[in-house]
Amino acid sequence: MLHNDNKVTGKSMVEQIRVSDVVKAYLENRKITQDEFALALTESLVNTGISRVAVTNWKNGNSSPHTDFLLVCMVAYTDWRRSFAIDCLKVKLPEVFDSGMVKLPLPKAQ
Repeated sequence: MLHNDNKVTGKSMVEQIRVSDVVKAYLENRKITQDEFALALTESLVNTGISRVAVTNWKNGNSSPHTDFLLVCMVAYTDWRRSFAIDCLKVKLPEVFDSGMVKLPLPKAQ
C-alpha cells in the first residue's frame, strides 16, 4: 500500500477516492451497463445527454462528470442518481463539503 502524503488535500493516497471509484461502485451496485447508466443519468433532463463513451472515460479515470451536470442531477433527482451526484461532488470538491459550506441533506424545495 502507498502511504505518500498529498500536499494539496493533506490526505494519504490510500484515503483518497477518485471519481472513477465512485462510478465503478455505482455500476457494480446497480448491476447496469454503462449505456443504461448514461441513459438513467439523463432520463428526465432536457437537452442533456451522456454517452456510454463518457461513462467509460469516467470509469477509467480519463475524465469526470462536469460539476454543473452533477449539480443538476443533485437537484433533479431524489433516488440513487442524486446520491451518485453528491458522492462525485464530494470527491471533486472536498474543500466545499469538508468546510461545512454545504450541508446535506439539502432542504426540500417548497
